Amino acid sequence: YYRMHHWPEAPLFHLPWWLDAVCGNQWEVVEVNHGDELKAYYLYAQKKDRLGLHIYMPHLTQFLGPGYRLTESGIRQRNNEETEMLEQLLSQLPECSSFESRWNHRFQNWLPFHWRNFQQRTRYTYVLPDISDPQQLKENFSDKIRREMAKAEKQFVAEEANDSTALLTLLQKSFREKKMKLPLEKDVLARAFSAAAANHAGSIWLAKDASGKTAAAIFVAWDAGTAYYIIGAKDDAFGNSGAMSFLFWTAFNKLKNRVKSFDFEGSMIRGVENYFRSFGAEQKGFFEITKINSPLLKMKSTMKSLLRK
Repeated sequence: YYRMHHWPEAPLFHLPWWLDAVCGNQWEVVEVNHGDELKAYYLYAQKKDRLGLHIYMPHLTQFLGPGYRLTESGIRQRNNEETEMLEQLLSQLPECSSFESRWNHRFQNWLPFHWRNFQQRTRYTYVLPDISDPQQLKENFSDKIRREMAKAEKQFVAEEANDSTALLTLLQKSFREKKMKLPLEKDVLARAFSAAAANHAGSIWLAKDASGKTAAAIFVAWDAGTAYYIIGAKDDAFGNSGAMSFLFWTAFNKLKNRVKSFDFEGSMIRGVENYFRSFGAEQKGFFEITKINSPLLKMKSTMKSLLRK
């Protein structure tokens, strides 16, 4: 484990207990140190197969990548410091067949990776920067969200779950109805929730009707400053019940004195993006950095691109 006592502001997904839960011992870190002081680090998960080593993004994990503090005061000096630290981190990353790394939106300089022929795609998340006053937040919700919440508050109660079973059941049902495979190893959700609960850093909230049936569930986990929407699902048998909006409202109220901000974790899917935007959240761009070195994987990637055209 890298020296966390030097980095109390590390975000949730950079904490060793989270990484142990989502990828076991398959994560590594490289560091830039100045004497005994940790200046910068780069976190990544790795796995091996017949094509070699792959640096990848674990399930339920929005971002890994760099963490660093800039100490210089002038703009030019800070830019120099940032670029130098990223180059030092990059030089320590292992050779691999494929590379995928998503970064926290606070880090916006990927030039050293560009210079080494990595690719970059901008993705988006939505963040509520201050949830300390939920009633104030509510004023920025769309009319549709407010209507959904008012409707759901009459039909459901919010209940905190003891395990991830109800959420997993909803996820499996949702994907089965869409005739899609659940893109999640079945035990990862249980491990992530157990680790979050053990560290007093996560909850699963369920929306239940009068008969005790679960209409929706969300898993939210947090660090010292931000809560993150990890994953959720709703039962389409309840129709447009507003259960999900009701659960987000529950989360804001439960966490208003615990964290400063709420990160919806974003989506590039139009309908989901529009839903998160409806809460009046700020759009934040973040980087997905990739590179394919394996000739066979390059060929497969090229074929996929051609087929899409």
